[in-house]
Amino acid sequence: MTSIFLRLVFGGLVGKVLGLAREVLLAALFGAGRAVAANRVAMTATLIPINFFTADALTAGFLPLYVRYRREDPALALALYRAVRALLGAFSLILVAALVLGRRHWVDLLAPGLDWETAELAATMLGIAALSVPCYVQYNLYTLVGLAHDDVRLINLRPSVQSLGLIGATVAAYLSGEVVLLAWGFTVPYLLLCGWGAFWVRRRGYLAAASAGVSPGAPDGTAAPPPRIAYRVAAGEFWRRLRPLLLIPVILQGSIGVERAVGSLLGVEVVAATEYARFVVDSAMALLAAPLGLAGLASFARLEPEEVTGALRRLLPPVLFVAVPLSLVLCLNSRGIVTLLYARGAFDERAVDVSATLLLGFALGVWAQVIGYTLVKVLNARGSNRRVALVMAVSCAAAIVTNLLLFRHWGAITLGVAASVGGLLTFVLSARLLGVLGDCLRLIVVLLPGAAGAAALGYLLAGPGLPRLIASTAAILLVWIGYPALVPGLRRTFLATFWGRMRQFVAGRNRT
Repeated sequence: MTSIFLRLVFGGLVGKVLGLAREVLLAALFGAGRAVAANRVAMTATLIPINFFTADALTAGFLPLYVRYRREDPALALALYRAVRALLGAFSLILVAALVLGRRHWVDLLAPGLDWETAELAATMLGIAALSVPCYVQYNLYTLVGLAHDDVRLINLRPSVQSLGLIGATVAAYLSGEVVLLAWGFTVPYLLLCGWGAFWVRRRGYLAAASAGVSPGAPDGTAAPPPRIAYRVAAGEFWRRLRPLLLIPVILQGSIGVERAVGSLLGVEVVAATEYARFVVDSAMALLAAPLGLAGLASFARLEPEEVTGALRRLLPPVLFVAVPLSLVLCLNSRGIVTLLYARGAFDERAVDVSATLLLGFALGVWAQVIGYTLVKVLNARGSNRRVALVMAVSCAAAIVTNLLLFRHWGAITLGVAASVGGLLTFVLSARLLGVLGDCLRLIVVLLPGAAGAAALGYLLAGPGLPRLIASTAAILLVWIGYPALVPGLRRTFLATFWGRMRQFVAGRNRT
């Protein structure tokens, strides 16, 4: 798992650098105004229905089952892939038609606070973005097939190509004055990615190996099922795994929809600024939580039940050790980070204020979101999908309630606080269901003095300007690392585990 995780992290760095360039360029050229708000709404309107089937539900329903079939019966693995591909293909074509024909109604539902001109622009952009749906869905499936073979190249390629497309579209929209070109920055990259994914999977022979091989039969020695029966068997088991997960995208995407609607009611600037703040948090999640979750999904699916708790107890200390200072840095330096990244060109002082406020709210729960996401993926890997549905339903419902009850009183920060509340509940519930909540709480308690010291010194040094940002960040990290380094018990628990995993990764890379 460590090797897969670190390959995902290092492979995603290029994409995150390009993503940063994309957001900085967008902020400088268009600020937090109408064009950016319309584009954000159009992208959300496209991704919400896509993610009903292609986000966590597909990953958790398809990947562990595909990994198991590859090991036990390659013919069933191929049948599963083809059945899921046919299902997603039909779904994506229906979705394209629905989005294009009902784009104005969908925008009005998702962002009721937009003025007429912004809503019309968002609907036009949605019609363009919707064309990417079939390619987006199929590429997702290619990435999971690659991950089942411990190949993370397709996953790592996505953010880089997507960011390059959006950078090109941003420049084209600015130079031409046609802001609808921003939407093509999403559609064109997925046309290219889908073509490359098909080529890569074929070139590596991931599906050809299963197609050419004759299944030896079931593990008990019985004959392999005929192809039609194999399709029914694979599709039936996939549906049984997927069925309890279908509540997750409904709740999760509903939470995102409520967040976008509340943002539109708070103003166009809040809609645009939400994604600027989210980019910072999502970058941390993409570089830490997502690789941990995907690596855990592939690795924990191979463990015996009695090995899971021990593996989690080894995993939690290094995850906490990285996630907590990340949350502290983002919270205490939210304004400095936003100013450094975005405060130029059309991104004015008002945009800085709103984005920094949102970032502070999101950052409060980053540490919990990282751990919670990882633990949820472990539950998926163990086939506990009903429990995952329960965890996500409770956490997303809490975020929705927080947004709806408090946005008129707290303003923009409500969006970030609501996400943090959801992340905290995800962590607590998933840890409880896996039987490691006590271990987590003990680790948090012993880390509290270090966190308090790091936060106090970081707060004193935080302020405007790059030197203050660097000083505050450095102080937080020095105190945080120094605290366990000075206590032998904590040094063994945190630093030894962390560096041990790094040495394993380097040794593995040297052998290859």
